Amino acid sequence: MPSAHRHTPAVSSVARETADAVPIAAVGCFAGLAHEDLLELSDACRHVTFGPGDVVGGPAAGEAMVALVVAGCVRVSLPPDREGEVAFHDVPGGALFGHLEALADETPRISAVATAPATILMMPADVFRTTIERHPQIALHLMRDHARATLSDTPRAPAEPGASNQGLYAELLRLAEDDPSTPGHMVISRLPRHRELAEWTGLPEAEIAASLAGLVKTGCAERQYPGLTILDADKLRKMAEISPS
Repeated sequence: MPSAHRHTPAVSSVARETADAVPIAAVGCFAGLAHEDLLELSDACRHVTFGPGDVVGGPAAGEAMVALVVAGCVRVSLPPDREGEVAFHDVPGGALFGHLEALADETPRISAVATAPATILMMPADVFRTTIERHPQIALHLMRDHARATLSDTPRAPAEPGASNQGLYAELLRLAEDDPSTPGHMVISRLPRHRELAEWTGLPEAEIAASLAGLVKTGCAERQYPGLTILDADKLRKMAEISPS
């Protein structure tokens, strides 16, 4: 399945101003806490910075931790399902991950990679649970964010049959993100299955396979399982009849 686009929790201007002195205030669900509480929680966290492409530890290494993303962005992946499919979503600055496992008192089974320079606070799971009990407004904030994300996750309607290959190329561009390590390249971390692409574009699965193979053969793309690297984004845009934004 393609990357899930999650709702980005709002961070108030007060939180941004406070974040310089107490970084945890930049995380939306904690922004309303008293300054003394923020200081106490910040002292309980491990402060870590990551560069693009760095593997993020904490809950992504099986630790009983909650990762609070103060700044930057982290891509979090779940274990592959029975068909080898990997679901992932991006966690931006102001959000967090590992909290569901902490609430369920389960060992995290996720992996995470920074997609931009990131500053993260690693909060012990027991501290997180105790904090929610003391400040139930944090749980309400997280529930509202989850509700917004669920409501905005509208299923994609299948395309009509008989579509052209331009639809496939446009879909690849929509799924791709700039590769921070190589200017001009774009990356699809997990390429959807041919069946999914066929449903979305209206093309037969055989045509999907042939078109992808053609992109690789002509040097426009490179298959890097489970993803796809677009080596010539400008060429692909022309093929999709899309101009750069």
